Amino acid sequence: MGSYSIRDIGPADETQLGTAHVAIWKATYAGMMNSAKLDAIRPRDRIERWEHIIAGRDEASSRGVRTRCAVDTDCSSIVGFATGGPPRDENPPASTELWSLNVLPEHHGTGVATALMVEVIGQQTPAYLWVAAANDRAVAFYRKHRFELDGTTKFDPLWECLEARMVRA
Repeated sequence: MGSYSIRDIGPADETQLGTAHVAIWKATYAGMMNSAKLDAIRPRDRIERWEHIIAGRDEASSRGVRTRCAVDTDCSSIVGFATGGPPRDENPPASTELWSLNVLPEHHGTGVATALMVEVIGQQTPAYLWVAAANDRAVAFYRKHRFELDGTTKFDPLWECLEARMVRA
């Protein structure tokens, strides 16, 4: 198990974030979403997205959005990222939403995902999230952190993926 630092994202992180983003999604979501679309995503696409996110981080922060990355201090590489903030849904079950939590598979089980999640939404804050319904590993992880499935689902037409909502009271 390595050691990690959790920090704000910043300029010059785009390439590492975009590359990690694609690697995480391809490893995690195979068989859970549209395979052709998943196969087609490339780091350059996600790098552009991260450039936009980083450029808007001050404005996002002013709205209560927190995006953090985890850096493996042994090799100075970004190994994961998370975003949390105000709900993006109408009639949300809590006032905080975990928008995303992504960690490279080789860093699963190290505690880095928990550290990222706590950094962006806190440890006790009532919150909710959407998870790929078929992602049993993620559902088990969130249950360890007191999130429970509430029976609400939605279909993501872009990725052709069923999502389930989990809530922490």
